[in-house]
Amino acid sequence: MLDFDRFAYTYASLPKDESEKKKLFQKLEEQFQEEIRNSEHAQQYFSNYGSVYISSFIKSYAAKKIHLAQCYSYYADKYHEKEISELSFQKKAENALEVILQKKLFNMQLLWRAGQLEIDGIKTSYEFNFWERHILSCPFIEPVQKKEVELMKDYLMQSAEEEDFDRFYHSWQNYDEITKRSNDGSMDEVPEWYEFYDLRMGTGVLLILPNRKGEKEDFYLRLVHKESTKDKPPQVYQPQKPILFSGPEELYDFSKYFETDKYFIALFKYYNYHYEQENRNPNYDDINGAVELLFSADRPVYLNSNLTWDNAIMAAAKEYSNTKTAEMLDFVYEQYLMMKDLGISGHETREEVEEAWAKDFLINYFRTNIPKGKLLNGEPEDFDF
Repeated sequence: MLDFDRFAYTYASLPKDESEKKKLFQKLEEQFQEEIRNSEHAQQYFSNYGSVYISSFIKSYAAKKIHLAQCYSYYADKYHEKEISELSFQKKAENALEVILQKKLFNMQLLWRAGQLEIDGIKTSYEFNFWERHILSCPFIEPVQKKEVELMKDYLMQSAEEEDFDRFYHSWQNYDEITKRSNDGSMDEVPEWYEFYDLRMGTGVLLILPNRKGEKEDFYLRLVHKESTKDKPPQVYQPQKPILFSGPEELYDFSKYFETDKYFIALFKYYNYHYEQENRNPNYDDINGAVELLFSADRPVYLNSNLTWDNAIMAAAKEYSNTKTAEMLDFVYEQYLMMKDLGISGHETREEVEEAWAKDFLINYFRTNIPKGKLLNGEPEDFDF
C-alpha cells in the first residue's frame, strides 16, 4: 500500500479553518481544470471525442481529483478492504421530510399547469425544477403537517425497499417524465411515494389535470426557435465523434493517460478497484453493509425463514433501517418546525438562493423567450397565458 505521508494534501497539511480549507480546494479545483485545458497531452486525448461534453468532462475530472484528495484515506482503505461504514438515520429522516415537501410542490405544479393555481413568483414551469433543488427554502409551499409525517412513517413501514430518497430519485418535479404514459396508457414513472400519498390523501386526480400552461410554453418556444433559425443556412451533416462521458471508467482511463503524480495514479487505481468490486459483486457491499447495520442494531432483529440467507439478511436490514428512519422523523420534524418558527429555512441563506436563481441559465431562457413567443403570436408580451 502506498504511503500517503508525503502526499501534497495530507489532512495534517490542510488549513484547520473550514472556510480556508474550502477556499483551498475551490482554488485547487480551478487549477486542476486549467492544467487539463492547457495540456497538449490532454488535448490529444480529447481529439478522439466530440467537443460537446469535453468542458463538462474536465470539470468532472477536476472535481473527482478534489474528492479523491479530500477522501484519500477512505479509498486507500477501501482498496485494501478496510472500509468502515456509518449510517445516519437522521440524514435519512431529513431526506424523507424533504420528499414530503417535494410531493406538496409537485401537486402545486399540477394545479399551476392546469391554470387552477397562481403562485406568487412562479412565471414558468421550469421554476418548479429550481425549487426542487432548494426545496427547504421554497417560500410558497405550505409547511409539512403532522399527518403527513405520520403518512411517511406508514410508507416507510410498508415499503418493501429501504428508502434512501436522496440516492434513488432525483427528479421529483420532472413533469414530463413522471406523467409519461406507456403503451397501455398507465403512468409507470410516478414515484411510489407519490402514489402512496395520493392514495391516502385523495390527490391522485391531480395527475389527470390538463397541462395547459406547459403546452402553451412549448408552442411559444417553438415560435422563437423557428424565428431565430429562419435565415440560417441548412446545416451540413458531419459525422459526430463519440461523446466523452464522465463515468468512473472514462475518468480512470484519462487518469492513466494524463496523471504523473504517483499519489493520484494510486488513488485513481484504488478508486477503480472500488468501482470494479461493486460491479463484479453487486450484492457484496450491500450484504456487508446490511450485516454491519444489524450488528449495530439497538434491538433484536429476526430473519424471515422463508427467504434465502442473503435475501433474509437484506430484508431484515431494510426493515430495521426504515424503522429507525421512521422513529427519527419526529425529532427531525420538531427541528423543522422550530426552524420555521425562527424564520430559518433550508441549509442556505436567502442570499445564496437568490444568487442561484440569478445564475440559473434556464430561468433566464424561459423568462426571456416565452414573452417573445407570445409577441410573435400576436399576443401581449407577458406571462398571462
